[in-house]
Amino acid sequence: MNPTDEIRIEIQKLKKIPTLSYTAQKIISLTAKETTHLDELVEIIERDPPIMSKVLGVANIVYIGSYKPITSVKDALLKIGFKSLKNIALSIAVFSIFKPIETREESYKRLFRHSIITGIVSQIISEKYLNLEAEENFTAGALHDLGLLGIHFSFYEYFKKIESYISDGLSVLEAEKKAINTTHSEVGKWIAEPWGLPEVLQDVIFLHHENPKKSKNNSSTVALVHLSDYLAHELNYYPFKIKTPYDFKQKEVYEILDLPTLEVIINDLTNLISTEDIESL
Repeated sequence: MNPTDEIRIEIQKLKKIPTLSYTAQKIISLTAKETTHLDELVEIIERDPPIMSKVLGVANIVYIGSYKPITSVKDALLKIGFKSLKNIALSIAVFSIFKPIETREESYKRLFRHSIITGIVSQIISEKYLNLEAEENFTAGALHDLGLLGIHFSFYEYFKKIESYISDGLSVLEAEKKAINTTHSEVGKWIAEPWGLPEVLQDVIFLHHENPKKSKNNSSTVALVHLSDYLAHELNYYPFKIKTPYDFKQKEVYEILDLPTLEVIINDLTNLISTEDIESL
């Protein structure tokens, strides 16, 4: 069996992961309902200290400029609202599914921080420069590398092979095609489809390295996450050990989004995002 077929078969089993925590199950279930009672979500998050800690950490990084420090889940609910809390909790819950054994902790942290930074940058750009739905854009940014999470969790030997090819000078997509004859974007699609994630998230996961205009209905969100992914690399948060070449489609992004120059955006992000806060996640 070739690597691509092997990965596709195993990845499609991820919807049945036996180690899925009760908290993750409940958060994913609750956030899918429009009638979720606010107190119910708060209670579920508070029952799981590791998830709660990360939810509050992310909320404080994103909203510290607008509010006093957020100290509890109920405080977060009051200050940032149900939709924002729900989307942060959903993203953290998905990451908890892919929590690795200790020997993979370092590479997992790199991938986690890169993904969360991409979500944070997506939301900051949405609120600071664009008139877009910020809550959904955090989730889109945070989950854009769902395929890499799946490869890291289920096929760590392939993840390390991809990383070794990157060390030889290949881009991420070139290294993936050489190692597994597919890309993390495709693998992410294999996870997102059976999970029933919304179309906008599926487009972001599948197209975040492509021309955003390939998305028929969600080109603005795909453009935003493509930009945020690139900026996360520029802020020195990348998913592998070394910084890789990034094919940033600046012309296409700026044709879709009305934004200031990259220099202005990077300068603003550097002032808004604390390295210490990110490292604490």
